[in-house]
Amino acid sequence: RSNIEATLCTVKLQSVTMMFSIAKRQIPSTLRSFSSTAASSSGGGGAGLFARVGSFISGAGLTALATEIYIFKEVREGNLEMLKNQRELEKRLAALEKKKH
Repeated sequence: RSNIEATLCTVKLQSVTMMFSIAKRQIPSTLRSFSSTAASSSGGGGAGLFARVGSFISGAGLTALATEIYIFKEVREGNLEMLKNQRELEKRLAALEKKKH
């Protein structure tokens, strides 16, 4: 058992060492582009503040609408379930009252 544990520790150590060696590698500058350099080279400059705010508001509105529809559906189904349970209880109560009389 100790040989297996020693082998597992060695394998783990080798894999950690390999991960660190891969992380140290330099990425060639031709493959690496940051958003600031990409935006300046494309000439667009990215989305403006009003475009971002507009996108946020439309996304928030659609999310609110979907949530409202989902909640309405759940409340309606819950109400129907409660009404069904109430009818069943009323039937059982009526049957018990008939047995007493």
